[in-house]
Amino acid sequence: LTPAQTAMAIYHRDAPGYPGGGHFVAVLSQVFTQSQVKLDVAALAYVKAGIANHDAVVICFIQKYTVNLVRPITYIRNVMGYTGWNALFNTPGHPEFPSAHAVNGAAFAAMLTDVIGDNFKFTLNTYEYLGLPARNYNSFFEMGKEMADSRVFGGIHYQPSCDKGRSLGEKISQN
Repeated sequence: LTPAQTAMAIYHRDAPGYPGGGHFVAVLSQVFTQSQVKLDVAALAYVKAGIANHDAVVICFIQKYTVNLVRPITYIRNVMGYTGWNALFNTPGHPEFPSAHAVNGAAFAAMLTDVIGDNFKFTLNTYEYLGLPARNYNSFFEMGKEMADSRVFGGIHYQPSCDKGRSLGEKISQN
């Protein structure tokens, strides 16, 4: 991995303090501070993001246990024979497809784009308490794609699972 790919994967690995959808709440808070949106817009964004996150998690995990695809670490070690290979960080103990980060990130990005607008430039500093540098984005979709891609760079997902996950997240947001 390049240093940039490693940094991306580490940033989006679900660091301590922000389990599950907690990072999305931190993102909303930072975006609201940067954009200085009014209360009604912030409330709408919280509602849409919450609905998107809920639906994305439910639909994603139904798919995970329906498809039941093995993780890269299992395939690389058991099928390819690279028994010492490890992902960049711990691999979750549930099936691989689709990537939950991809599904959630895409649904979340679509909802924020709907409320705040496209091509909104922002900076996230969610994990500065861990010494991680801020991440800069030109749009919510760029952030959602990075969230998905980070899982491939982390070694815990296949690229098609992230690509299909993003499509699923966008479809969830449309519904």
